[in-house]
Amino acid sequence: MSVIAIDLGNTRIGMGLYTRAKSADPAIRIGVEAMETQLPSALEKLIGCSRAGANPAPDGIVLASVNPPLTARVVELARHASGCVPALIGVDLDIPLRSRLADPRTVGVDRLLGALCAYVNTQQACAIISAGTALVVDCIDAEGVFLGGAIAPGLVMAAKALQAGAAQLPLASLAAPDAPPGDSSRPPAPFGRDTMEALNLGLYAAARGAVRELLERYAEHLGSWPHVVATGGDARRVLDASGLVDSFIPDLVLQGAAWVWEHHHGRKDEG
Repeated sequence: MSVIAIDLGNTRIGMGLYTRAKSADPAIRIGVEAMETQLPSALEKLIGCSRAGANPAPDGIVLASVNPPLTARVVELARHASGCVPALIGVDLDIPLRSRLADPRTVGVDRLLGALCAYVNTQQACAIISAGTALVVDCIDAEGVFLGGAIAPGLVMAAKALQAGAAQLPLASLAAPDAPPGDSSRPPAPFGRDTMEALNLGLYAAARGAVRELLERYAEHLGSWPHVVATGGDARRVLDASGLVDSFIPDLVLQGAAWVWEHHHGRKDEG
C-alpha cells in the first residue's frame, strides 16, 4: 500500500511517496510560486518511483493544506497529472486525534498532523516545533491528547516586520549568530557590533527564547520534559545550535498525512 502525500503550506509545498508511512523516496520540496510547472513533474517522479517498486501505481494521493486559496488548484493539478483525485485531510479524512481545544476547527491541519505523527513515532509526551512562516510550538501529552500551543512570527516574517516598521532598519540577512564570520573556533560574540549583527542576533534570540520559555511551560504542566520534535523550513538554522531539540523531522506533516490516509484505508480494508 503506497500513497503520495502533499503538504500545502503558506510558502512551500512538500511532497513524498510513502509505503506503510515510511518514505520510499526523499520528500520533494518545491516552491509555491513554481507550482504550475514543478508540481506536475514532481508528481510524475513520485508515481514513477512507485511503479518501479511492488505497486503498479500509488494507491492514492492525500493533501494537507493550510492555504485555502491554492487548495483547489493543487487538487486539479494533482488530478490532471495522476488521474487520481486527492483526499483532503479535514474534509475527506478526519484526523484521529483527541484534543482539549476550545474549537478544533480553528487549528490548522498541519499542527494536528505534526502532533499526531510525533506521538505515533514516540508514544510519549511531545513538544512539536514548526519553524516556517510562523513559529509554532505545540504540545501533546503522554496519552496522545493534543493540548494546543503557541504561535509567533517566523524568522523571515519577523525580519520583514522590523524592516517595514522602522524607517532606518534594513532587512536582516538572517546569518546565524552562532559563530564569528570566518572563525568557527571562537565563541559567538554576545553583542551585535553593527545594525545587521544586532538584527540577526535579536531575531534568533527572540525565536529561541520563545521556544525555550514555551518548553519550560509545557514541562511544568506535564510534570516532565517532553520529547522535542522540530520541523519546518527554518528548523535547522533556528534551532540547530539551541540544544533544545531531540529529533529533526523535515517531513513530519507529510508522514502524518500518510499515516491518516493509511489509517482510514486500512480500516476500510478490514471491514
